[in-house]
Amino acid sequence: MDPSANGVVLRLRFYNGEEMTLSQIREVNLLLFITLPVVIFFGLLSGPLAEAGVKDALAQYLTIRPTEEDFAARAIMVYHIAAVIAMAALLYLALVYVEHDKRLDPLIRATALAGWLTAVPSGLVFAYFGRSAVAHGLWLVGLSLMFFAGLLFTASLSPLRISWGEKTLERAATFTVAVSLLGAVVMGAIYAAHLGFDEGVKIYILEEHSTREYRGLAPTSTPLQLLATGHAHAAVALWAAAVMFIGMKWARMWEWKPRLYKASLILTAVGVLVTLFGSAVVPIWRPIAHQIIFGGIGPLHLALFFLWLRLVSMLKGGGWRDPVKLGLFLVPIWMVVFVTSTGPMVASQLKTVRTHWPLEDEIAFNIAHWHMLAFVVASAMFLLLLDEFKGLARVVPGYLLAIGGTTALAGAFIYELSPMFSKGIVGVQLAAASASLKTRVLPIIDIGLTMSFMSFSLFTIFILLKKIWK
Repeated sequence: MDPSANGVVLRLRFYNGEEMTLSQIREVNLLLFITLPVVIFFGLLSGPLAEAGVKDALAQYLTIRPTEEDFAARAIMVYHIAAVIAMAALLYLALVYVEHDKRLDPLIRATALAGWLTAVPSGLVFAYFGRSAVAHGLWLVGLSLMFFAGLLFTASLSPLRISWGEKTLERAATFTVAVSLLGAVVMGAIYAAHLGFDEGVKIYILEEHSTREYRGLAPTSTPLQLLATGHAHAAVALWAAAVMFIGMKWARMWEWKPRLYKASLILTAVGVLVTLFGSAVVPIWRPIAHQIIFGGIGPLHLALFFLWLRLVSMLKGGGWRDPVKLGLFLVPIWMVVFVTSTGPMVASQLKTVRTHWPLEDEIAFNIAHWHMLAFVVASAMFLLLLDEFKGLARVVPGYLLAIGGTTALAGAFIYELSPMFSKGIVGVQLAAASASLKTRVLPIIDIGLTMSFMSFSLFTIFILLKKIWK
C-alpha cells in the first residue's frame, strides 16, 4: 500500500511475496504490556513523583543505598534495561520493514523473546530488589540471547541467505547498519567483561566522569574507560541510524525519488561505518576521535534531511492531519533543533563553558543530551508502530506524542543550556540564575513528558482491552 495515497502502511510486501504486520507479531504486544509497568516503576523513582516523596516511601522496600557507586550502578542498569527493550522493538520493526531471509524468523523471534523476557525482570531484580548472583547471571544470559538474536537477523541479511543482485545497494546498506550496531554492542561487552579483573574498570556514570576529568577533578580515563565512552556514543548513534533506515523503508523513498533514495543509502552506510570507527578508536586516538565521529554524523544527518523532505511531501493533500505523519515529520526537526544543534553550540564556547559554567550545569548538559536523543528515537519507533492502527487508537496517542514531545524537548533544550540563557551573569550568581531557570522550566518538561507517557499508556491499554474483548 502506497503511503502517499492515504498515509497508512498496513503491511509491506517482501521480495518473496510474503506479508507481515507488526500486529501479527505476538511478541510486540507482550513487549508493550511489560514495558508499561517498567516505565511506571521508573517514573515513581524520578521526576516530580520522586520529589513528592514517593521514592523515599518505596526506598524502605528496595535495595537503594545512599552511595555514589550504588547510584551509578543502578543508573547503568536502568539504561541497559531500556536498551534491551528498545533493541527488541527495533528487531520487531526490522522483521517487518527490512527484507531478509524469513525462514530464520521463528528462531529469531524465539531467541529475542527469551532474551528480553529474561533480561528485563532479572535486571530490575538485581538493581532494586537485592544484589542476587542468580539475578545477575540471568541478566547476562538474557543479554547474550538478545545479542544472538541480533546475529541471527544480521545473518538473514547476508548474501549467504538472500540474493543481493536485485537490490545490491539497499541490501549492502542494511547489512552494514546491522553489523555496525552489533559492533557498538561488542565494545560495551569488552568493558563489562573486565569489571572486577582490571583496576581501570570501575562503575561510574560516563557523562559525569568525563566532565570532571576535563576539569582536572578526576583521574585520566584508562583505555578501557574510553572504550566504554565510545560504546555509549556508537550504540545510541547507530540505534538512531537504524531507525532512520527503517523510516526510509516505511516512507517508500524509492518510489518517491529513486536517486535520492540511493544517495541516502550510501550516506547511511558511510555514516555508520565512520561513526563506529571513530567511536572504536577513542582509546588510541582520543584527540581526533571526536572529529572522526563528526565525519560520520555528517552523512547521517544529510540522509536524515533527505528523509525529512520525503516526510514533507507526505504532508501534502491533507496528510498533515494524520498524527503519525505529523509526528514523524517532527522527529528530524526534534533531532536537529533540540539535540544535535547543542553540540556545536557548546563546542563553540567550550572555553567559556569550562571556565564559567558551574560543574553541575555541564554535567546536566551532557546527561540531558543523551536522554533527549534517546527520547526522540524511541518516539520515532512508537510512531512507526502506531501507523498500523486507525481511529482513536491512532489519533489520540499520535497527537499527545506530537504535542507532548515538542513541549518536553523545548523545555529540556532550555534546561540543558540554562547558563547560556542566563547572559551577563558570572560566578556564583550564574549558578543561582541557572538553578532558578531550571526550576522554572521543569514544569514544562514534566507536562510534555506526562503527555508523552499518556500517549504510550493509552495505546498500550487500548491493545490490552482489545485483546481481552477479543
